[in-house]
Amino acid sequence: IIAALGVLQFGFFHLFVNTALEDISASRGAVIFALIPILTMLIAAMAGRDTLNAIKLFAAILSFIGVALAIGEKAFTEGNASTGWTGELLFFMAVCCGATYNAFASRVMQNRSVVLMTIVGMSAGTMAIFPFAYAEGLGSAIRGYDTGDWLWILYLAGPAAAFSLFLFNWGLQQLSPSQAAIYVPIAPIMAAAFGALILDEHLSSLFLLGLACAVSGPIILNWRRTARQSKP
Repeated sequence: IIAALGVLQFGFFHLFVNTALEDISASRGAVIFALIPILTMLIAAMAGRDTLNAIKLFAAILSFIGVALAIGEKAFTEGNASTGWTGELLFFMAVCCGATYNAFASRVMQNRSVVLMTIVGMSAGTMAIFPFAYAEGLGSAIRGYDTGDWLWILYLAGPAAAFSLFLFNWGLQQLSPSQAAIYVPIAPIMAAAFGALILDEHLSSLFLLGLACAVSGPIILNWRRTARQSKP
């Protein structure tokens, strides 16, 4: 089961995202990416893996609105418009993969080694998309890589992929699918913030309002969880 979920999350999720980014901007993809909490809640509820109520749905929608406010100005400018809907469709397919992983992996992670589950999932996902990479000319491409390229690959494979997936899996082990997925929309907002800090990119005038909305989602869900746990 973990191998199959790994194919979705670490395999086809990244395949769809990277292919979509050839057609649409990262900012537009990030807005679609923010749908993960909503889809996670719906899939988990339909599969009997989690409960769905108005407060959870409100928190998820609020987080999505936060991303739309924070980076929507950049995402939907005329220069970032695509010629068709291929990129948006591929990104939505990626979101479906991620949401399915969130909905089902939480229970599978219980009482199991998170490190082992991460290794199994990443290995399965890598093997699943290897044929696509090979077909695109992986063998000839890597022969032209220099030291800097390999250092970037090591960073993407290590801290950016393996360690972040381990932390997310650990969160799925501790929380319900809805409680874990609600943090996902914060990622594109932080990416925009670091882009402004490191690359001197422009931030939307509504960035702070969007950040406040995105952070409010996890706060609402955690406040309700803390309130229930504190009851005698």
